[in-house]
Amino acid sequence: MEPEIPDFQEEQIRKSNLRKKKSTPRRTWLKKVIGGLFAALGGGFYLRHEANWLETTTKTVTLKRLRRDAKIRILHLSDLHRSGTVSIKDVDSALEEGIRRSPDLMLITGDFITGKLKDDEFRELGDCLARHSSKVPSFACLGNHDGGNWAQGNGGYDSPNRVKAMLGSAKVNLLENRSIPIFVKGCPIVLAGLGDYWNKDCRPQGCLRPVNPKASPPRDPTLLLCHNPDAKELLDGFQWDLMLSGHTHGGQFRVPFLGYAPFAPVKDRSMVEGLHSWRGRQVHVTRGVGNLFGVRLNCRPEVSLLDLVST
Repeated sequence: MEPEIPDFQEEQIRKSNLRKKKSTPRRTWLKKVIGGLFAALGGGFYLRHEANWLETTTKTVTLKRLRRDAKIRILHLSDLHRSGTVSIKDVDSALEEGIRRSPDLMLITGDFITGKLKDDEFRELGDCLARHSSKVPSFACLGNHDGGNWAQGNGGYDSPNRVKAMLGSAKVNLLENRSIPIFVKGCPIVLAGLGDYWNKDCRPQGCLRPVNPKASPPRDPTLLLCHNPDAKELLDGFQWDLMLSGHTHGGQFRVPFLGYAPFAPVKDRSMVEGLHSWRGRQVHVTRGVGNLFGVRLNCRPEVSLLDLVST
C-alpha cells in the first residue's frame, strides 16, 4: 500500500492558524493599551475644553424690601483666577459676555488671581477690568487667593495690596468690611462687602447691622458680597438679604449623573452652586469664570445674571 502523500498546503495553513492563536493575547493587550491612551487623551482634551466653555445663566431673585415694580439686573462674576492656566483672553471673554447683557451693576466676588503674577500681567488684568467697569458701576470683594494669611501659605501674596492697587486702577470699587448706600434705577440699595473668610479678614461688624428683633427692620435691601459661602454661619446675627459668593467653582469636578462634587472646598456641600434659601435670606453661589489646574468636569464656567424683582 502506497504511503499517503502529505498535503503541504494544508500543513502550512494549520501552522499559520496556530501562530495566530498564540499571538492573539499580545495583540489584544496592545489594542487595549492604545485604546486606553486614546481615551485618556480624549478625556484630557475634554477637561481642558470644558474649562473654557462658558455658560451664561439667568435667575430671578425676589427681594421683599425692593421698591415695588422694580427690576434690577446684576452681573455676578467670581473666581477670575488669572494665571498660567487662565488667560487674559478667557477673563475678557467672560466680562464681555456679561456686559453685553446690559446689567445695571457688576459685582465680582473675589479670587482675581492664582499665585503670583508678573507686573505686566497685573497691568493686563487691570486694563481688562477697566474697559468693562467703565460701562457699568462695578464693585468687588476679595477672595482667599488675592493675598493674606491663607494665600501666603499657598503660593500667593502675604497681603492683598497688589490686588487692591489693581482694582483701584481699574475703577472697581472694593468693599472690604464696609458698606455703601447706592441708587440703581431710582431704587435705594445697600451694598456691603466682606474680607476673605479663609484669610481671617471677614469682619461683618464693620459693615452690617446686627439683627435686633425690637428695632424696626431696615427699609432697603442689603446685597452682601462674600467670597466663601461657608462664612454665612458667621453672618447669621447680622442684617442682609442676598449674599453673593463664589469660591467653590461649582465643585470644578462633578461626578456625572450623580452631581457629587468631592473636591468642593466648602464644609456645606448643599451650597456648591446656584440660588438657595437660608434662614430667611438668600445665597447665590456662582461657578466662577476661571479654574485651578486648567480643567473642569461636568461643571462649566459661569457668567451669572440675576434679575432682582420685588414681591
